[in-house]
This record gives sequence, C-alpha cells and structure tokens, in this order.
Amino acid sequence: MNALKTQHYAAGRLIWLALALWLIWAFGAGAAEEQTFALLKTKTETYTNATVTTKAKTYIFILHAGGMNNIKVADLPADVQEKLGYGMAKKARLGTNSAVVWARTEVVKLAPPRMQEEGKKLAQIWQKNKLTYSSLSALVRSKQALTVFGILLLVYLFHCYCCMLICRKTGLEPGILVWLPVVQLFPLIRAAGMSPWWFVAYLVPLLNLVAQVLWSLNIAKARGKSIWVGVLLMVPIAGFFAFLYLAFSEGASPRNDAHEPKVMSLQTA
Repeated sequence: MNALKTQHYAAGRLIWLALALWLIWAFGAGAAEEQTFALLKTKTETYTNATVTTKAKTYIFILHAGGMNNIKVADLPADVQEKLGYGMAKKARLGTNSAVVWARTEVVKLAPPRMQEEGKKLAQIWQKNKLTYSSLSALVRSKQALTVFGILLLVYLFHCYCCMLICRKTGLEPGILVWLPVVQLFPLIRAAGMSPWWFVAYLVPLLNLVAQVLWSLNIAKARGKSIWVGVLLMVPIAGFFAFLYLAFSEGASPRNDAHEPKVMSLQTA
C-alpha cells in the first residue's frame, strides 16, 4: 500500500513538473511576437495585464493577472484584431502552429484549480521579469550615454590642454579662458600675434575661413616652425597631427614684446 502511494505521489510530481516545463516553453516560444494590453475586453470577459503569447488563425493564447486563457479571435473587438494583425491575414500568415494552440487550449480546460494557481504565479513572475528586463535595458542605455559623454569630455579637455601648451610655448599665459568653449579663441588669437578683433571674424561665415588661414600661418610662425606646419593645420586629418606637433614639440619662439622693454632700456642708456 505504501509503495502504491509512493508511486502515485511520484507520478503526480512528474506530471506537475512536465506542465511547469510546458508553461516555461510556452513563454519562451511566444516572446518574440508577444503583445501586452493593460485591459483586454472580449464579448464575455475582461482581462487585465494581458500578454498575447501565441497567435493562431482562429485563437490567441494569453497570460493575464488571473492566470492564462485562450480566446477566439472572433470574440475580440475589431480594433484589437487589427492591432494583432488579423486584419492583414490575407497578406501574411501567422507563423504559429494551430495544433499547438489547440493542445494548450485543451490543457487549460482540463487544468485543475491548482494548475490555475500555478499559472497565475508564473504569469506574475513573467510580468515582474519583464519590468526587470526593461529596467536593465534603460540602465544599459544610460551607461552607454554616460560613456559617450565621458569620452567627449576627455577629448575636449585634451584639446584645451594642447591649446594651453601652444599658448605657453609662444610666451603667453592663457589663463582660465583656454578651458572655456568659444572664448578660448581669445588666447589662441593673441598667441598668434593677431588682434582680438579677429574673434568677430570667426563668427562670420566665409570670413571665418580667412581668419582660420591667417591664424594657422601666424601660430606656426609664433612657435618658430616652418610655414608648411601652418599649411598642414588647414588640411583635414593632417591638421590634427600638426596641432599636436605645435603643442608638444620643443623650440618655443620668444615673443617680440618680451624683448621690447630690454631694447628700450638699451636705447635709454
């Protein structure tokens, strides 16, 4: 008698395990085409938090807040049918085997109350996991955005550092302006020995091209480099390496105005 009870218990456990595995498979099989409705109304029933996991020609299979169920397509409102793609049935066949839907339907009909409770728990777990996946996806996107912002910030700071080196190696201390967008043009223009009014030229279309050409030639001269370095500054890609060359190479050219007091003192003497 005990052996019979043990066998009956083991068989029951295997059946529940098989049904649980089937439900997990059902979730995975329909995940690629699932659609969710906060409120899904049919001719006879109303379901909340309904997720359509399977679509067949005449049936759909859903998970909802109360468990799971199958619904005839004909019982759905016209707008829901259209949203699920049944209005375009002639143009494209749904890629789900109707035999599988029938099997699920029969299982749901024959399922005891315990099975309905298990289905409800699994549906709640599924909804919770969907929210977790959405949160993780949003977190990943935010981390990607922060990474891009961090890279751009490092590139900008490196550019400002190079500008500072160029100014210092022409004998000019740029101050804090060299770290600020746009206004960093002021110390760069001064380092090239040009009038600060050229800053206005940078803001005028076409005229800004003239200002850039003059600045490139003058800054190369102020750094004591060949005129060809100034020409390379105006060439795409090559200009990047020419800019680095002006920033990190040796051979600073002393500014003329640094010698003016000394010359005047000699003349006075």
